[in-house]
Amino acid sequence: MAEARLSALDASFLDIEVPTAHMHVGWVATFSPPDGGEPPSFEDVRDHIAGRLGKAPRYRQKLAAVPFDVHGPVWVDDDAFDPARHVLHARSDKLDDVAEQVMSRPLARDRPLWEIWIAERLDDGRIGMVGKVHHCMVDGLAAVELASMLLDPSPEPPEAEPDRWKPAPEPGPVERLGGGIGDRLRETAALARLPLRA
Repeated sequence: MAEARLSALDASFLDIEVPTAHMHVGWVATFSPPDGGEPPSFEDVRDHIAGRLGKAPRYRQKLAAVPFDVHGPVWVDDDAFDPARHVLHARSDKLDDVAEQVMSRPLARDRPLWEIWIAERLDDGRIGMVGKVHHCMVDGLAAVELASMLLDPSPEPPEAEPDRWKPAPEPGPVERLGGGIGDRLRETAALARLPLRA
């Protein structure tokens, strides 16, 4: 997937984030093991999610700044992408504690802006999950839809397609600067063509 610039609205979610107010959206879910069956292991869940990321290419992209802030950041493929940095093992059997810990920390901006934490065995025997995605990637409804797509709640989920993803080379600073200047010039020209209203 080629680079794509954040919209002004999405970039604003990055700008207004402060240590006491994070701009991620999240969800909490619990799952019961199948009747008489064993719950899936953490590794099984992680592999299941990783096998569906081809349907959501943005989840393998990170932000790259434009030099001198001439324009907002762009999404670029993360050539160091590893699902193990995003689907993580929670060590508590109390889902409220997991959710509190996960949601109280900001997302690292040097990688794709999402995390899913799995608690394999809650105190009631269920599996717990806490996910978060930065608001610059999705709104609340899209985050829930994405979680459904990644987790595929159908009784017989389709097999994951083979993953043939290869990250596109990250554009260098000069290329990002040129793209930012070009986008600014196009935006200015488009504004100049708007009719004046009295």
